[in-house]
Amino acid sequence: MSPSTDSTSKGFGGSDLTTLGEPEAIRWREWDDDSFTASRQEQKPLLLTLSATWCHWCHVLDETSYADPRVIQVINSDFIPVRVDVDRRPDISRRYNQGGFPSVAILDDQGALIAGRVYVPPEEMLGLLEQVSADYPASAASLGREEELEPSPQRPAAETGASPDDRVLRRLEEIYDPEFGGFGLEPKQPPWEGLRFLLALYSRSGEKPYLKLAVDSLDGMMAGLYDRKDQGFFRYSVSRDWKVPHYEKMLVTNANLADLFLEAYQITPKRAYKEVATGTIAYLAGTLHDRSSGLFYSSQDAWEDYYRLPWKDRDAAEKPTVDRTSYVGWNALAASTFIKSYGVLGDESNLRVASRVLELLWSNSWDDTLGFRHVIGATGEQPRILEDQVMFLRATLDLHQATGEEMHLQRAVDVADIIQVRFAAADGGYYDIAASDATPTGAPIVRERPVQENAWLAESLAVMACLTGNEDYQNRASDALEIFEIVVPDSSFLGPRQSRRVEEDEERLFMPAGSAWARARHLMSSGPVHLVIVGSAEHPQTKKLLRAALKTYVPYRVVQSLDPGQDRE
Repeated sequence: MSPSTDSTSKGFGGSDLTTLGEPEAIRWREWDDDSFTASRQEQKPLLLTLSATWCHWCHVLDETSYADPRVIQVINSDFIPVRVDVDRRPDISRRYNQGGFPSVAILDDQGALIAGRVYVPPEEMLGLLEQVSADYPASAASLGREEELEPSPQRPAAETGASPDDRVLRRLEEIYDPEFGGFGLEPKQPPWEGLRFLLALYSRSGEKPYLKLAVDSLDGMMAGLYDRKDQGFFRYSVSRDWKVPHYEKMLVTNANLADLFLEAYQITPKRAYKEVATGTIAYLAGTLHDRSSGLFYSSQDAWEDYYRLPWKDRDAAEKPTVDRTSYVGWNALAASTFIKSYGVLGDESNLRVASRVLELLWSNSWDDTLGFRHVIGATGEQPRILEDQVMFLRATLDLHQATGEEMHLQRAVDVADIIQVRFAAADGGYYDIAASDATPTGAPIVRERPVQENAWLAESLAVMACLTGNEDYQNRASDALEIFEIVVPDSSFLGPRQSRRVEEDEERLFMPAGSAWARARHLMSSGPVHLVIVGSAEHPQTKKLLRAALKTYVPYRVVQSLDPGQDRE
């Protein structure tokens, strides 16, 4: 698609560049065939900018470098400028992010990386642009491609004897912050995958050091990142002690942390954890949930001035804007959290919210041959992304276990079949995008195998094997994990080495992918705890037993309800 007339005036998150008083604005294009054709025909490199509506420094880039007349002139004359929202196109973001947002990636006409930066001030931006422009296209052929083809790291021979759990645990212990909790120093990210792994290990082994690592981290996050006025969690802290947050609030962050604090409350049980979990659920239901559509929005912006107001002044102040885009995967994740809240706290309204979300996703975004779309309600072609399929798979299995309704298990079977057909790699594991989406509009995209999504998938497939008795699901779960033994805990994916710089930085800082993988391996090695409830679905005693099963924390628990009047096999 060619650039629309108003694409020249819109900054990140829809800010209007023309209001800044500049004589002209950058003539932004879409990521599509026209942009790459223009690059080839005009012999100009692409200037790809990756941004997000919630990203503070993306707005700053708009107001500084991209408002500078000299920068605007060079970009419009010597480059093909393309901008991509990282939430809408995670496949592009993961290939080209430079370790943070905004990311500025300069590409040749085949999509190979020539140069890249995160936030770039005006003078540095101008120098970078002029340098690349002066050398292009002569230097493009030798830049980026050797790195792009570099193989993924192999497991050193000295480490091959260590068990998967040992490797991950050793790394978590190495990067743990004994003073403030969490992993790494700064920036400090909420490590929900690592803490879930530690809580599961504690519950299985009874070893209190695992619990202490988790509790100290939970307490630090609760003190520094939780907004006690408006509720919900900020995305991360720039300081080691958790107390200097970046103020954006994400659906994905809050759904994961609400789930984590619910589990911590089940285990401890610490009343403060329950209060934070219920407050976060309330934030999701009140700020990021659209009651009319039934879906969840993606994020709330980081307005520093608002969050620095005294509490008494916030009530009258304008609230930070909400990005009203809805994504399949994140909505399914929120549904899982609301199902967990129903199980732990007994609030049936949360179960109704989750049921409606999953029904809407199935009715409006599912295709029997292609799988789930990514952006709910968007028109045109969209890539089919593994994360969306896996998060729905997990959520519909959660709903099946919470209700006993067979329909939700059948949907899990359908989704698992699509994942196998469209995402499975011949030598093991699953790709992040479907095969047909590797050559969408724009530059060809090399498919990658992400550790984290494969770990989530393996857990769900193991649950399906338990519920159905079909050993093929267990075999698929093993396939989703074993190939990553050569990279965990050093890397978050198998694929080109220049990709996923944000994700690779996160893996070094707090190891989300490795933790999820180790937890899935622990499930595979120890097996699930299979609770079978036999009785009429309408009988009060059956309902009471199901509620008790859902309320108690048992790692790797699978709940199966069998009604003698309906389940004959």
